[in-house]
Amino acid sequence: MNVKDELLSNLLHSASPLSGTELADRIGCSRMAISKGASALAADGYKISVSRSDGYKLEKSDVLSQQILEHVFNIPAFYFPVCESTMTEAKNLVNRGTSVPFAVVASRQERGRGRLGRSFFSPEGGVYLSIALPGTSIPNPDMLTTAASLAVSRSIEALTGLECAIKWVNDIYIHGRKAVGILTEGLVNMEEGGLDKAIIGIGVNLQKGDEKVPDELKDKLIYLYPEGNSPVTRSELAARITDEILSVLDEDFIDEYRSRCFILGSEITVIKNGIGRDAVALDVDDKAGLVVRYSDGSTETLSSGEVTLRI
Repeated sequence: MNVKDELLSNLLHSASPLSGTELADRIGCSRMAISKGASALAADGYKISVSRSDGYKLEKSDVLSQQILEHVFNIPAFYFPVCESTMTEAKNLVNRGTSVPFAVVASRQERGRGRLGRSFFSPEGGVYLSIALPGTSIPNPDMLTTAASLAVSRSIEALTGLECAIKWVNDIYIHGRKAVGILTEGLVNMEEGGLDKAIIGIGVNLQKGDEKVPDELKDKLIYLYPEGNSPVTRSELAARITDEILSVLDEDFIDEYRSRCFILGSEITVIKNGIGRDAVALDVDDKAGLVVRYSDGSTETLSSGEVTLRI
């Protein structure tokens, strides 16, 4: 590594300030090189405090980099400043034989993907994360999407204090608008059958950046921090979400999910094959299916599909 990268590594692993002399001795360079390295890190967005009495200290900085991810993640993580989508990159890594589990994080997506073939608006400022898991770690594949939505809700609440609600099956809402989208895809073992690997894609509207929100989304999405200046870093939230997903898979979580599902008791429209039917959302069953009653009195349990609230 060069001086800048060595300096970042040392500062990341030290809770207390480090003097220029100590850093120079550790890295094997001059104090002037340390000063230049600190300036280069500051130009990259890192916040570094410098004191004559104490030395250099890395403050909390919302910078995404490979070194930052390796520091905060508990599983291997791969960083892309920009990519087509983290789902695509995760699939590419799986196809190249990368061991699972691992995570992919991007600062920006050019073709972020949502459910049902939709795009996901992915400018700078959001959290764009995909997690690849072995099929053997997923006790109930049918409930993976449900588990992910619960894990993301827990993570956001723990780090921000903002209350999350879930619109079946996996959209996370804050103050009545969508803040998070989740997409899950499974890879089947063709020889043995069954789920071989799964990839969970997550997009969080963390804070508003400079890019203009498309007109069709203005009244639908919300940012956790609409004015910017999020106290939570993107790497911090991405790592927490990953840990929560790995944890929730072994839990009996359906009661908590049910309690967060805000559409229960509401009038909805169930959309199948482009055709909508009016219904009332009655319950979420123990396999995360949505129990609905149609206007003709018949009932159905939905295992997939799309529902919208009727206002």
